[in-house]
Amino acid sequence: MTTHPLAGATRTALAAGARHFDAGRFFEAHEVWEDAWRVESGPARLLLQGLIQVAAGFQKGLVHGRPSGMVKLLGTGLERLTAAGDLGLAPLGAFHADVTRWREAARRWAEGGARPELPAPRLGLAPTLRG
Repeated sequence: MTTHPLAGATRTALAAGARHFDAGRFFEAHEVWEDAWRVESGPARLLLQGLIQVAAGFQKGLVHGRPSGMVKLLGTGLERLTAAGDLGLAPLGAFHADVTRWREAARRWAEGGARPELPAPRLGLAPTLRG
C-alpha cells in the first residue's frame, strides 16, 4: 500500500475543514476544502473532492431536508475517498464506515422512512495533521 505525502497547505485545509465538519458546520467545511481542492492534484485532489461531496451531502440532507440529494452526494463522495487511497490518514476508515451507514439510512429516508437519528460522522483529523 502506497501513501502519498500531503502538502503543508493541504494539511492545514484538511484540519480546518475537519474542525468545521466535526462541529456540524458542513457548508464551512466544504468551502475550506474547496479552496484547497482548486490547487491540488492526484490522490490529494480526490480526497478533497470526496470530503467536499460528503460535506455537501450532509448540508443537503440535514440542513435542507433533501434525502435524495444526500444519498447521491454521499455515494459519490465515498467513491472519491476510496479512489484517493491511503494518504496516511488513519481516521478515514472509521469515517468511511460512518458515512456508509448514513448513506443507507438516508436511502431509507428518501424512500419515505423517518429522518435518520444517527450521530453525524466525525473526521477527527486535526490531531493527525499537526506538524
